[in-house]
Amino acid sequence: MNKYILYTLSLAATTFAACEDLDFDDPTTLTNEEAVEKIATFNYTLTTGAVQNLFFATTDEAGIHFSLLADQTTNTNGSRNWWNYAQEPRIRILNSSTERSYSASLNTFFSSFSQANLDATKVIDFLEDQNATAFDDNGKDRTIDCLIAAYYVKGVSQGYLGAIFDRGIIVDDVKESRRDYNDSYKDLIANGIKHIDKAIQLAESAPSFKFDFLKNQEIDKKTFLQIANTEAAKILAAQAREKKEAEQLGADYWKRVYNYASKGIEKDVIFTYVSGGYYNEQLHQLTYDYNGHAYLQADVKLPHLADKTHTYPASYPEDDTVLGAIESEDPRFSEYFAYDSEFGIMMSARGRWLFSNYKRVRWHNSNNALNIEGAINPYLLAEELRLIKADALYFQHDYAGAAAILNEASAARKAKGKLADVAADAKAIEDAIHYEYAIEIDGLGGAFEPFGYMRRHDLLQGGTPTQYPVPQTELEVIGLDVYSFGGKQYAGERGIWGELATAEDKGWKASR
Repeated sequence: MNKYILYTLSLAATTFAACEDLDFDDPTTLTNEEAVEKIATFNYTLTTGAVQNLFFATTDEAGIHFSLLADQTTNTNGSRNWWNYAQEPRIRILNSSTERSYSASLNTFFSSFSQANLDATKVIDFLEDQNATAFDDNGKDRTIDCLIAAYYVKGVSQGYLGAIFDRGIIVDDVKESRRDYNDSYKDLIANGIKHIDKAIQLAESAPSFKFDFLKNQEIDKKTFLQIANTEAAKILAAQAREKKEAEQLGADYWKRVYNYASKGIEKDVIFTYVSGGYYNEQLHQLTYDYNGHAYLQADVKLPHLADKTHTYPASYPEDDTVLGAIESEDPRFSEYFAYDSEFGIMMSARGRWLFSNYKRVRWHNSNNALNIEGAINPYLLAEELRLIKADALYFQHDYAGAAAILNEASAARKAKGKLADVAADAKAIEDAIHYEYAIEIDGLGGAFEPFGYMRRHDLLQGGTPTQYPVPQTELEVIGLDVYSFGGKQYAGERGIWGELATAEDKGWKASR
């Protein structure tokens, strides 16, 4: 399976050496500074690597672990230790490089976003501080395009690190030597938004701009600005680790979220796969059909929420009962999910209460893969911005405004779901947005949806980690103690910044 390449700076210099006529004997000894001087396309290629790394990282299959923690997906499979993240009652994250989910979850996100940020930092250093120029393969000066892309990569990378991990290191200087991890998730997000703002400012003032750093995909200036505002809204909205923290952020904070969302994408960002190009690896796994059954089942939460009788259980029966298909007032449910009377690879010995009869079919194709030429790959959904705007009004206590947004004729819940209007009531609005994230945004938009919404509304099961720790290997390099989050016995645990690190037992369903 093709995955993104992590471009280390030294590797980038070595790789590019073969593409240019270099006036020295041993290209493997070329430094980055020499590469910039001798290889005209160095900065453009380095920017391309950083952008591709970022796009793949935001929808990496590592996001499946968040889908499991959010009860969007269920599994008893030992592969990538998905079972550990689905288990009820919740268990603690095993922050160890010898554990099978370590590289598939913690380390993937940490290393991928950190590498993208480092490469973008190097590009900015060359182009701004050293006044270098970036030329593409056709010899065209692409300096401003690369600079905008680099700021965007830095902003989203740092923002995602803050949304996912409890701490990190802000690296905005190529000479940065700190390894103390003393920057909080709030610091990472604030600094990330600053860089996204810089990318937006530069793009708005650029007389021409082309974002062509994804293979066979070109994003125009208007769309890029919308994507940048979308990511800013999503990252800011994902900061709070609990409802109390979300409320304490205050009206001005949520007005910022609303304003970014209002300038976000107006239609879905969808890519068609080409060989070697971007594809949504997280969704690829979530829709994969294994011998006629789901490889990763949709959690019982989804039919529980969609059942028109409101009698479908929140956990699967532990006896030999096989639940039938639900009837829903929402036609989207039968369009997006298919009933399966069998359980595929699910193992009852690992907890029959984790079983499910539903698989995802919305984005499934006849090739059973999203990395096949011509496959449709959604990247961002415009409908999520409607939910973010409604949520931003919710936290400003503007319940009438939030309800009005959710009840718009163009809203998916109305146009496709044919659902009744939402009342201008806090609980009704919260429930409606939760439902939309579960059904409409399921598996889409990035690594932490709908986990982020559930986190900031206290909807995660008790004992669920609200964030990831810095990976073990990173901590041990500088002699810091390994730590972790999660586990029913740790419910209500606080992190070093006072944030809720392990969810209290007041989620969408009680902890087992």
